[in-house]
Amino acid sequence: MQQFGVIGLSVMGKNLALNVKNHGFSVSGFSIDKPEVDALAKYEDKDLKPTYTWEEFVNSLEKPRKILIQIMAGKPVDETIHKLLPLLDKGDILIDGGNSNFHDTVRRSRELDAQGIHFIGMGVSGGEEGALNGPALMPGGDEEAYKEVAPILEAMAAKTPTGQPCVGYIGPEGSGHYVKMVHNGIEYGIMQIISEVYDVLRTVGRYSNDEMSEIFANWDKGAAQAYLIEITSKVLKQKDDLTNDHIIDHILNEASYKGTGNWMLEDAIHLGAPITVIAEAVLARFMSKATFRDDPEPKIDPAKAPADLVENLEKALYLAMAVSYTQGFEQMTMAAQAYNWQLHYDTIAQNWEAGCIIRSEMLQDIKSAYRSNPDLKNLFKAPFFDKVKKNNMSALKEIVQIAAEAGIPTPTLSAALNYLESIFNPHLPQNMVQGQRDYFGAHTYQRNDRPGTFHTEWYEEK
Repeated sequence: MQQFGVIGLSVMGKNLALNVKNHGFSVSGFSIDKPEVDALAKYEDKDLKPTYTWEEFVNSLEKPRKILIQIMAGKPVDETIHKLLPLLDKGDILIDGGNSNFHDTVRRSRELDAQGIHFIGMGVSGGEEGALNGPALMPGGDEEAYKEVAPILEAMAAKTPTGQPCVGYIGPEGSGHYVKMVHNGIEYGIMQIISEVYDVLRTVGRYSNDEMSEIFANWDKGAAQAYLIEITSKVLKQKDDLTNDHIIDHILNEASYKGTGNWMLEDAIHLGAPITVIAEAVLARFMSKATFRDDPEPKIDPAKAPADLVENLEKALYLAMAVSYTQGFEQMTMAAQAYNWQLHYDTIAQNWEAGCIIRSEMLQDIKSAYRSNPDLKNLFKAPFFDKVKKNNMSALKEIVQIAAEAGIPTPTLSAALNYLESIFNPHLPQNMVQGQRDYFGAHTYQRNDRPGTFHTEWYEEK
């Protein structure tokens, strides 16, 4: 009997099944797509069993069965669960490893619990390579069920620089998929921040692709080390085999998206979470598909580029990345309160330290901040990030100003600056907004000189 089962054997499912096998656990694989099972069968041995029917798959697993569903999110997951239920026994464990909406995971968790089936909604990050060699895993749901599958998940997961597995129990019901959703939102933010920095480098600094590749490679050796910065360096230097041109110069200037960023914005609006950088990153992808591209490229004299442009860009990039992480953790904090989840933010940061797309050196500092203060409401209230803000703020302002003068849009860099200038500012002009609301709608207001709720009978001068 096999110790683990995987349903869905496309690239991610197949590689996760092989990952399980490579770490000393036996695994069965099944897909309704026979060629996918045939592809897995090439690796068949005593520890890896391809199966071709639902019954053969379920009956090949030891009890309690531990089954990972690795298929497209949405209706296919519900259909798969519907197919499995008559074949399962009480106490069996289902894991949804797709990018499911956390609302769906909450519903499935409650429905399956009523039938005696344990359910785990698990975010998986790392792409094709990570699935095979070590992904970051974000499991939420039934905690006792998690303990049953933890040895397998810990073996599969990527390891931090200190050897800790990038997996840990997130919280109840849909919290695992919620954390994966936030991971993807932070990813949107950092990718857009990097893209804007690239735009300033090429437009203001007039650096070549190879020069920019070297700049990003150097940044990746320092405090700003991050997987997304590493691959930016590689994207910049890659040449086309046929033309010998840089591929980056021939990629259509439109960015696609799959929906998790949209989900994060939807819940941010529900919670009132100020995730401005992530919101602008999502909207920038929308904007890229709506651009008319009629105007010529901006004409900028490279001699006017400041001597410290690269240095300031590195500082601005680092601070803006910190804001993207901060906004993600801030939304998770608000979600935990709203949905009655007990989340461990240091564990989440550790889960992201390796294997996932947003892995970076900064996550070790985030983990340390939450271990020092588990009730931290905003990362910039931690001493390390307060110092980052103080040391890098002037560089961020300088870069936003340079970009504005050059006609370069910087939605996320500007949003990061505005966020930092807002959250610590006791003199925001929202008193005027509230005064307007009371004027036209009698919405009332609070005062800063005495307690209570007030309304004014406003009037116009005759």
